[in-house]
Amino acid sequence: MNKSPVWFEYSMAVHVHSRYSDGSGTVSAILRDAQANHVDILMLTDHDTRQGAQDPGEGYFGRTLLLVGAEITPPQNHLLVMFADKLANPEERWAEIVSQVSSLGGLSFVAHPNDRGNPTLRLPSYRWSERETRGFTGVEIWNHFSHWSDGVKGIASGLRSLWNPVRGLDHPRPEDLQLWDQLAQESLAIGKPGAIGIGGVDAHAAPVGWRQLSFKVFPYRVSFRTIRTQVYLTEPLTRDLDRDRELIKDALGSGRCAVMAYHVGSEKGFRLWAETPEKSWAMGARVTWTERLRLKATSPVPTTWRLLRNGNLVATASGHLLDQALGAPGVYRVELLRGPRKLGWLYPNPIYVVGI
Repeated sequence: MNKSPVWFEYSMAVHVHSRYSDGSGTVSAILRDAQANHVDILMLTDHDTRQGAQDPGEGYFGRTLLLVGAEITPPQNHLLVMFADKLANPEERWAEIVSQVSSLGGLSFVAHPNDRGNPTLRLPSYRWSERETRGFTGVEIWNHFSHWSDGVKGIASGLRSLWNPVRGLDHPRPEDLQLWDQLAQESLAIGKPGAIGIGGVDAHAAPVGWRQLSFKVFPYRVSFRTIRTQVYLTEPLTRDLDRDRELIKDALGSGRCAVMAYHVGSEKGFRLWAETPEKSWAMGARVTWTERLRLKATSPVPTTWRLLRNGNLVATASGHLLDQALGAPGVYRVELLRGPRKLGWLYPNPIYVVGI
């Protein structure tokens, strides 16, 4: 019998802005908050600049590895870019921006694709409108700030939301999960990537108010306790920057990652794989269907499991383990819910089961 795969799990804070764009913190201060909040990998994504790659530069700062990407920011259709040393001009056509990232060997993820904006907060919508374009690596399926701002409808709800930074973040938006499932089914049909899901904090620590009466929405330390992206590496990090960058890039680009609601639970140890008696495959893999194919998963804590095929619920379970025969080809993913309120906790990337 196959055993749970041996992976090395690290917790990433993705989609973080510093003073190099519209964040309020220096990179050094952000790193201190990241270290204090058990962030293994910090992915800095300032708007249209990688200045953080020169100051202070990528590398290890205490327990935290700083990597520097960017967020390309046309008026809409924002794109998170990672592992690309050059950035496209945000004034170019969006399809060309996506193509340039790919040609440079980078990864790209559509940021907050269903962002609604917020008139109360005077925030325009930054939704993804170029729905016909493909070629990106994946999509941000849960964005803390964008989702949180949905709950601010006026002064009273705004004050309640400021008091509770995870208000309304019980589950990802249904439309974001629906989009993810749609892209995954397209990916299965055409045999190309483009549906890898990640989660972002979209941290700015934006100051509000005036002088002594001002405060920040939200401090970085608060944002780091919300939405994380867990990556599952084939080897442990060694503090060799070039090697470790490639390990992380491989995990993200292969779909060996999961979106975690860190405020619901921070435990590591989740595993998901498909197997036959002879072989196993990691999350994100393409597998040829056979009658002996099973999907298995383990959780470090008891959870409620939801197994979905092509976006439709096919089975539920509870406890530490999931073991399910896969009766047909399709895109299979799981959702892990926790506690009596069944809060959304983990959203791993799917396994793609191809017909014979």
